[in-house]
Amino acid sequence: MQYSLGYLNNNIIMSAKLRILIPLAYMLVIFALSSIPDTGKTETQAEKIFQWISPEFQNFLHIPLFGGLAGCWFWALKAWVGGTNNKIAIAFIFTTIYSFIDEYHQLSVPGRFGSLTDLGLNAIGAILILAMIAMYHREDHNQSF
Repeated sequence: MQYSLGYLNNNIIMSAKLRILIPLAYMLVIFALSSIPDTGKTETQAEKIFQWISPEFQNFLHIPLFGGLAGCWFWALKAWVGGTNNKIAIAFIFTTIYSFIDEYHQLSVPGRFGSLTDLGLNAIGAILILAMIAMYHREDHNQSF
C-alpha cells in the first residue's frame, strides 16, 4: 500500500487515492468564502474580517487562492493520472472549471458578483503554480540523466 502523508508509526496516513479529498475540501473552503455576503452590514465574524480587507486586495488574493487549488489538484492526481504534463493539464482544467462555477455562484450571493477580472486572476494563479511545478519536474528530469 502506498502512503502519501505522514508516517505509518504515527497513524498519520493517507492513501494516495484519498488525496482527491484535499482539493475537494479546498473547493468547499472557497465556496464558503464566496458565500459571505457583501451587503455593508457586518453580522458575522467572517464579514467583519473581510470588511477590513480592501476590495483591491481581495481581488489580488484570487491569485494565491486558485494557485493553491491548482497545486492541490496536481498533488491529488498522482495516483489517478500518469505523466507530469497530463497532471498539469487536468489540474488546470479542474481549477478553471471550478473558477467558473465559483464566479457563477457569486451571482446569487447578496452584494457579490462574478467578474471576468476574477476569472483572469484565478487563471493567473493556476498558471503560475503549474508553471513552477513544470519547471521543477523538468529540472528534476534533466538531472536524472
